[in-house]
Amino acid sequence: MPPVSRPSQKGALVVLMNYNDHAPPHVHVKYQSDVRSYRIEIRTRRWMKPARKQLPTTLREMVETWIEAHEQELLEQWENAQHNQQVIIIG
Repeated sequence: MPPVSRPSQKGALVVLMNYNDHAPPHVHVKYQSDVRSYRIEIRTRRWMKPARKQLPTTLREMVETWIEAHEQELLEQWENAQHNQQVIIIG
């Protein structure tokens, strides 16, 4: 699962994208050493289920804002990932 963001300064938060992942276009968010993967849709910025535990509110808002700012780039990377092409870091 290649990263599409640089690790944030606030607690090692990173956004990742799978190759050949299922629809809808989304990214996975990893936080610190948490083994869970939080998933969020790129277009709607809705968090996907199942997530037994949520990210802290400030981090959720930060991720949503970042995705909104980079939506077009993320959708382009999604298309690359669906065709097994290289995914690059955004931002």
